[in-house]
Amino acid sequence: MKKRLLIIICILLVLSSITIIIVSQKTKKEDSVAYDDGITYIDPNTIILNDSGAKVSFSEVILSQPEETRKLIVFTQKATVGANIEKDKIKNIEFEFLKQRQKVTYTANGNFVVDLDKLTENSIKDDADNKILTIIIDHPYLDSIEIDPQKIIVGDQENGKLAFGDMALTINDYVSLETELQFNLKNALNTANNGQEADDRALRMVKKIYEPVVKAVDKEYTVEVKFR
Repeated sequence: MKKRLLIIICILLVLSSITIIIVSQKTKKEDSVAYDDGITYIDPNTIILNDSGAKVSFSEVILSQPEETRKLIVFTQKATVGANIEKDKIKNIEFEFLKQRQKVTYTANGNFVVDLDKLTENSIKDDADNKILTIIIDHPYLDSIEIDPQKIIVGDQENGKLAFGDMALTINDYVSLETELQFNLKNALNTANNGQEADDRALRMVKKIYEPVVKAVDKEYTVEVKFR
């Protein structure tokens, strides 16, 4: 029963999983990203702009092309949640001695992202007098939940005194279980503490991405990142 339940849950995960195209790269202490922005990177601190002999505006080197989708993962957090399956051995007869129960536990990573492709010319404020470029971004949000299929735990079945045999679960039972676990994961991950951590990291990481690009246009500029 446990093996069959685990197989069906894994199938539902494959069918219902949300995938996103992301660009991310981890360093030892802080996260950073690598992406193709029409810029040639010689090393992490040196870049060459295409047509570097021409005058280039900040918006030309920062803004995405219309067809681009770039999601920057700024924070990943792990959570573990459980849900209980409960069935009556005899349908519509609810006595404790006829109850059957089983617990399923999921462990997953939640990814908080910033949509870099949503930057527009209104997101870029150029203070030419003080040589400060301000980039205005949206707050990061919980974009995807990646469930680890190796860490799905199906507990032992508990039967009432007269509830013999395995639970007779329907497809609707499995779907309801999957829905409950996904809901519990979102609640466990989408907390104020995680949101604050994602905010703090977003400001640092977006600055790290764009400051070298801005300095390639004018090395006297500094970059500030603020939320909309």
